[in-house]
Amino acid sequence: MSILNQSRMTLLSRLMAVLMFLVCVAVFMPIIMHFGNALTPVKKSAENGQVFLQSTDFSSDNKVALSDGWLFFESKLVQPQDVQKLLNEARIVRGISGWQLTAQDGNQVNGFGTYHITVNLPLDKLDLAIQIPQIESAYRLYINDNLVATGGEVSESKSTAKPGYNAKIVLVPNEQNSFTLTLQVSSYHTAWGGLWSPVVIGAADEIFATQRDLVALSMFILGVLTITAAFYLIQFYLRPNEKLPLVFGCLCMLLFLKEFTNEHMLFVLQFLGINFSIGLKINYLTFYLGVPTLLYFMQLCFPQTFKAKITRVCYLIAAVYSVFVLVSPTQIIGYSLLSYQIFCLIVTLYLITCLVISSVKKLPAAKMMILGCLILSIFAINDILFMLDVVSTGRFFSLGIVGFIICQGYVINNHFNNVRSRNESLSLQLQQRNLELQELGAGLETKVEQRTQELEQVNRELQTLAEVDKLTGALNRHGLQKYLQTSFERLRRSGQPSSIVLFDFDNFKNINDSYGHDSGDKILMSVVKIVNDLIREQDKITRWGGEEFLLLLPDTEIQGALAIAEKLRLAVSEQLSNTVAPEVPVTITAGVAQFQQDEIFEILFKRADNALYRGKRMGRNCIQS
Repeated sequence: MSILNQSRMTLLSRLMAVLMFLVCVAVFMPIIMHFGNALTPVKKSAENGQVFLQSTDFSSDNKVALSDGWLFFESKLVQPQDVQKLLNEARIVRGISGWQLTAQDGNQVNGFGTYHITVNLPLDKLDLAIQIPQIESAYRLYINDNLVATGGEVSESKSTAKPGYNAKIVLVPNEQNSFTLTLQVSSYHTAWGGLWSPVVIGAADEIFATQRDLVALSMFILGVLTITAAFYLIQFYLRPNEKLPLVFGCLCMLLFLKEFTNEHMLFVLQFLGINFSIGLKINYLTFYLGVPTLLYFMQLCFPQTFKAKITRVCYLIAAVYSVFVLVSPTQIIGYSLLSYQIFCLIVTLYLITCLVISSVKKLPAAKMMILGCLILSIFAINDILFMLDVVSTGRFFSLGIVGFIICQGYVINNHFNNVRSRNESLSLQLQQRNLELQELGAGLETKVEQRTQELEQVNRELQTLAEVDKLTGALNRHGLQKYLQTSFERLRRSGQPSSIVLFDFDNFKNINDSYGHDSGDKILMSVVKIVNDLIREQDKITRWGGEEFLLLLPDTEIQGALAIAEKLRLAVSEQLSNTVAPEVPVTITAGVAQFQQDEIFEILFKRADNALYRGKRMGRNCIQS
């Protein structure tokens, strides 16, 4: 009777597990559908460099992808005002899901050129914004004759060009029924040039929401990978003789870095100070190292099927490619991608063959391993077809990684369960030890939960550190962004004015050089305290860089900002002079600017910066606007 009850409980438990899994899938599918619809805008082709947008083009999700039909000036950096004069030298760019920089004969151009398009808007136009994708590898974007966005440094010479992280969103002037986009591009630092994804125009709220969706999806994937890697590395710590958890944890870490270097996460890399070349090499290395890591994981799961000689050859080839990425300049490492993809296809066929053989031999968890690879393959094929414009579903390879991790987690746990079952068939003494192992496993779940909570706490602390300057306690640039966005939105909605004060210390380098950086740091910390005594709670002080600070004053017109800046100038001169050494004055010069309607922050900052340097030229220790 006891055995019968135990069988019923086992059957009931498995049915409950399957039911809960189906519920999770039912919840997960709408998420996939959401990202599929939200992240794949309707495509619109231009004719001879002009595109006419209708209200119906924005009816689905308020976004339109300008996919092809642009004018292209090969090997010319054409200024917006000169486009009409050079129309006879332009050709029409044709492409699928965007376009790439190609010459007339179809060969790739690794140099520079200019794209141009005229966008005609419907009469009932929305508040529009433009989403600029990642561009290989530097660009300047003009709306009409105004420079609105840059990435890296565009140049006709390789020696002066610089790559840069460059996926951005810019607002379209509201008062115009049509406008032109002029995109100057140069590419000397990657194997390809031009645009690989279309420029998207749409309702500003939808564009920003899409960007948030992309970041949220990546953060979800990164969270899953982080927790999974941490869990299996703990498993390895507790079972150091078992290689499976270690290899799978390393695979999750590589997938983490791959997701972390996606184009919509570039702002994080930029904030962390990771330059273009390092970010690109990390992206390639995660792919080149991920394939042999997955192969080694499969070999550990099914050593009876995988041949050691074949896998060693695969490891050697992957190592050669990885070293090539490490030692080669970025402009040539992309040429290795096609051959490595062919190698990856061969490895995939070998993996599938070995897994089928393992399934035929009825090895434990072989079918689940096949399911995991099938899930990953379906999502990978979907992304390839999407890039080729065969389907319009969206990019979901990251979600396929989640399904793959679930299946491989089952494989690893099944491996541990089999080991436990074999141990339970031993003598009574071994059974007792198995009970101890089960207790250890129960305690491990608590430890994992505690570690997860600790990780969340550390992440919250890191978030705070990411927004606050360590020396002065003021906000840093990243921490100021949400307050800037709030001020711009308040100005757009209700016309409430806001202003900024940009100031730095006069002759600060002389103080550092003469009296040491400790004295300079003391002055920087002191000025933050002075500012906090002068401003309101809603005002924000930011260390913009070095000895330069930016003061955000919501609901403050420029006259009020000038008055606050003058109080600050007097307070600094009175309280900080002679603190470093007798008769050593400490003064500041400041530039003040007020937010304007439909103005991006870069232009606002430039006005304040110009005022600051005008004050420097006038003799320092003054306020200018």
